[in-house]
Amino acid sequence: MRVRDVHHPAPPPFRVIVDRVSFCDPFLRQLMRYWSRAGAYVLNDPFFTLVHDKFSECLVYDELGIRHPKTVLLPGRNSAEDVSEMVAPPDWAGIEQALGFPCILKPVDGYAWQDVFRVTDLATLQALHQSLGQRRTLIAQALVSWTAYYRAFCVATRDVLIVRWLPRPFDQGEYSMPAPGELGSAEDSIRQKTLELNAAFGLDFNAVEWCISTDGEPMVIDALNDVPDVRKERLPAVAWDWIVQHLAGCMRERLAEGAKNRILSDPGARAG
Repeated sequence: MRVRDVHHPAPPPFRVIVDRVSFCDPFLRQLMRYWSRAGAYVLNDPFFTLVHDKFSECLVYDELGIRHPKTVLLPGRNSAEDVSEMVAPPDWAGIEQALGFPCILKPVDGYAWQDVFRVTDLATLQALHQSLGQRRTLIAQALVSWTAYYRAFCVATRDVLIVRWLPRPFDQGEYSMPAPGELGSAEDSIRQKTLELNAAFGLDFNAVEWCISTDGEPMVIDALNDVPDVRKERLPAVAWDWIVQHLAGCMRERLAEGAKNRILSDPGARAG
């Protein structure tokens, strides 16, 4: 299906829609929100990004008792308005003391490794903030040393599949299935906390990134992958089949129960 200009009123063409594209196109994002309000159930909720981001998610981690990297929200560079009475320049010395180097710099609302940097010194951090801070709101995070890295795919806040992932930017990451018992005692914790995270976010489909830190404990790196990378040619066949089967089942359930996206529906309505 292709969409041209949309004339109101425009009822949704489907009762349930799997949204895999609108994150990179403002027109499609707006259309998904319109169709959601018009009665379609959109997986995932197109209003999700209005209320969640990579800084506020730290509060959810804390509420659920989940370890995560130290994170700092950086003030931007606003050239259009004078907000100097409320917003001061970053305390670079305090940031360096809190996070150390190297650290990670990325947008608070980023996707797909865009504008993500591994920063090795303060001068580079300041230069990147100078160049990016006017168009992106940025966070800086402590770099975590890890021994293994995983993505936990979660469907319908009920089913979890843990896949080993070697994180690399721009579609260069590599997936593989973990060996039986590889995660040891961390596996149950990762599964349970992944379910709790997705219930808190109300996501039908998500991939939570976890690592095993050098002290042997699981730590969440990013819980907001609401458009998970699920290319058939990159995933192990067993993982691809699992995702397709469970996501199709979730779609059928949402259709049968007449679900509405949670942000727009009455309290207690079914979502995620």
